Amino acid sequence: MMGTLSALSTVLLCVLAASEPRELVWPGEDGAATPDTGLVSSASPIAIERCDGTRSALRFEPTHGCTRWKIEWSVGGKVWGVTSGSSLAAVTKERERILGYARQSARLFDVALDPRWSSPTPALCDACDPMRIANTAAGAPVTPDPAPLDENVKNAWLDAKLALTRFETAVLETHTQRIRDVARLAQEPATVKLAKAYGKQLDAAVVELAQQQLALDNAAVFRSAGPIKKIQAALEVRTKALESSSSALASVVAKSAARQHAGRYTDESATGADRPQLVVAFIGEKVTATLVVGEAESQWFEGAVGLDGGIVGRSLVAPESGALSCNGHSAECGYVWAPAMLRFADRDAGGSKKHLVELWFQQSAWVHAKPFSR
Repeated sequence: MMGTLSALSTVLLCVLAASEPRELVWPGEDGAATPDTGLVSSASPIAIERCDGTRSALRFEPTHGCTRWKIEWSVGGKVWGVTSGSSLAAVTKERERILGYARQSARLFDVALDPRWSSPTPALCDACDPMRIANTAAGAPVTPDPAPLDENVKNAWLDAKLALTRFETAVLETHTQRIRDVARLAQEPATVKLAKAYGKQLDAAVVELAQQQLALDNAAVFRSAGPIKKIQAALEVRTKALESSSSALASVVAKSAARQHAGRYTDESATGADRPQLVVAFIGEKVTATLVVGEAESQWFEGAVGLDGGIVGRSLVAPESGALSCNGHSAECGYVWAPAMLRFADRDAGGSKKHLVELWFQQSAWVHAKPFSR
């Protein structure tokens, strides 16, 4: 049995986990960006914005001197949201991801492009640190440093900044990547209502991302804990609504997959009463596949049902190099996690239909175990 388990084990499919954001600092503290005059040529329209609100075009990208890069979104001349990044490349990439999502959503749901995304500014080098606004023009009096920052305000701002970064990662790295599956499910009778609800929450979350960045920018100037805490509360409400709509749609897809694929499959190449069997079980969106040989059992696979109906996850497999240290099918014995998936197919067999399942896993290449059928 150990040889069978060794040949057929696999890894964890990863829901892309958000990495921890970089360490945050309040604007003006040690660690914040400092000016520099180095220049890098840029082919994209860019400008610099100073503390008095004046802007001028740049032909070259400053390598330093920008507290951040930003793009403002407006309708009818009124700025309603901001997208920001640590560099010109970062903010440009962010803008294109947002616009790409907006275009896809509008096309796939057959609606007009949201006008809020139609008038982005050029990328702006924000040269104004909101915590150190001083007039240093030649011959002008220098404004004294602002009063010491209240510690509660500072901590509230940092917490809100961290919450916004996490929200941004969840929205852009996870949820918006599902738009094609959501739109497809919006065409299916069983999922149309839930898919459209999720689609609306996705649109609202992308808008919320830009709105709350603008609110956080203003909060840094006003230095009031109340507005800052409202930002965090708004993000929590939107996150719950987004996750709830996502889970409701995923649950329906998972139930459909369970009806088709749950059950006990047999290794047709083996004979005898104790032929190996693979038991595929669903608990909500979670899926496991357990190898049963006689009284012995070993979990081959654990994963989840995606909105596309695919079942991906991970499994323990024998390493491609190196020896196992013991006979158990476990990490302690030297098995390693590898990305894996379950694939299903129907086959005609002498006038009757067989439903097949194969376990695929990734090492240096994707490989699969022999199929089981029922």
